[in-house]
Amino acid sequence: MGSLDAMSPLMRNLTKLAKSPQGKKLVDKAQQIANDPKTKEQVDKAKLKFAEMRDSASSGGSSGGQGTSNTNKTDSSGGSKAA
Repeated sequence: MGSLDAMSPLMRNLTKLAKSPQGKKLVDKAQQIANDPKTKEQVDKAKLKFAEMRDSASSGGSSGGQGTSNTNKTDSSGGSKAA
């Protein structure tokens, strides 16, 4: 239980932040981002990529992820730009 005691100040500070006006704004913004269809699409693409990597690693394939370096990346404004 010693490690739990060390985490108590961190958890207290996180709880204080979450209950503050600034924390509530951050939570609202995170929920908006999470509910955005573009974000959901990015998450689905990432899941597929990890599944492909996992599958190629478990089958002994050495190509894991080659040929995927030309994927679209998202800039901080939320738009897509080619890599």
